[in-house]
Amino acid sequence: MAPTVATTTPAAAAAAAAEVKPAKRSVGLGLPALPPLLPGLASHGQPRVASFCKRLARNVVAMAAGEAPAAPLAANAEITEFINALKQEWDRIEDKYAVTTLAVAASLGMWSAGGVVSAIDRLPIVPGLMEAVGIGYSGWFAYRNLLFKPDREAFFAKVREVYEDIISG
Repeated sequence: MAPTVATTTPAAAAAAAAEVKPAKRSVGLGLPALPPLLPGLASHGQPRVASFCKRLARNVVAMAAGEAPAAPLAANAEITEFINALKQEWDRIEDKYAVTTLAVAASLGMWSAGGVVSAIDRLPIVPGLMEAVGIGYSGWFAYRNLLFKPDREAFFAKVREVYEDIISG
């Protein structure tokens, strides 16, 4: 069946463009069109925005005057407490240069290890082999350290010993 093409004259197209009517049905869905907005409802969301802006301006003025903001959030208080604790710990550190160097080295090490793992993961057979090795090692570790009660107790004693060594510093 051949497609049909509707042809209109330029005069009919101009008349249709001059006469714009609201759609009785929305395009494509067959649903009725929404009624036009009333003049009083055109700024429906603006009172909320104005209220937020006034509250924000009040907080800015209060902070500039040295007062506390109107209503601090609970999460904000937790973050502030964490940052203050972090500052206290940082002030306690004597060799800040070494700690910073260690943090940068650890970050670079993690980034490069991620790159190596990503490169290995792109090789065709290696990911499946690595997964099999990981499953095998996990099974061996569970059999060796977690399956039987004496082995499990020895393993947890070793973990506690290492934990105490780290904590006692």
